[in-house]
Amino acid sequence: MASQNTFVLISGANQGIGLEIVKKLATENAGYHVLMGCRSLEKGQAAIASLPPNLPVEPVELDITNDSSISKAVAKFQEKYGRLDVLVNNAGISSLSLPEGLSLRQQYSQIMDTNAISAACLTEAFVPLLHKSSHPRIIFMTSELGSIGATLDPKFPYYGLDAPQYKASKAAMNMIMATYAVRYKDAGFQVNVCCPGFNATNLNGFNTRAGHPSNGAINACRLATAGKDGETGTFTNKEGTLPW
Repeated sequence: MASQNTFVLISGANQGIGLEIVKKLATENAGYHVLMGCRSLEKGQAAIASLPPNLPVEPVELDITNDSSISKAVAKFQEKYGRLDVLVNNAGISSLSLPEGLSLRQQYSQIMDTNAISAACLTEAFVPLLHKSSHPRIIFMTSELGSIGATLDPKFPYYGLDAPQYKASKAAMNMIMATYAVRYKDAGFQVNVCCPGFNATNLNGFNTRAGHPSNGAINACRLATAGKDGETGTFTNKEGTLPW
């Protein structure tokens, strides 16, 4: 495959906001080759079939909660592409994804493991391939619900929303991003957290008051296509900067 292509890997990309990011990147950006991370290739193929034909998109089997699955994805990526230009940590869960009957400790553990720890493990595994890019970008799909400042602000639209496990996992993701932004700033990495906004996905039970998932792709794609003078270490949504 031509070396001038920009290779993008998006986790949890066969549905919801992840699928919208895939679609927007692949349709609007010439030379972008998008790898759709998904737990099963069958689900990935079905998702690709829902997109416009002949887009530069292919599925990659990837379970971010499984180290063996991550290692296999890295090995396949190394063999086929030799580098990664953009990593979008999109896969995540909320309490709605959990089975009934879990203890509070189990709820925190599963949500934190998927949303924060697994995103860190996936990023760390792909850092060597990102180092081979002339313009490496890492995006963590967070939430304004992970903002400590907003959580304490009575004027925040979601003030008092009782979702502590999810909020804590996204606050942790924000800190993981900040660590990577500092660690790799001198190497030219652009590392940011992106809030997609309140959009109807399985995370919120496809809430009828929420927007269309395509809205959640706007800022992520802006960060994924930023030039070498683009920002790093920021917390933004499509409207602008968010409080930590």
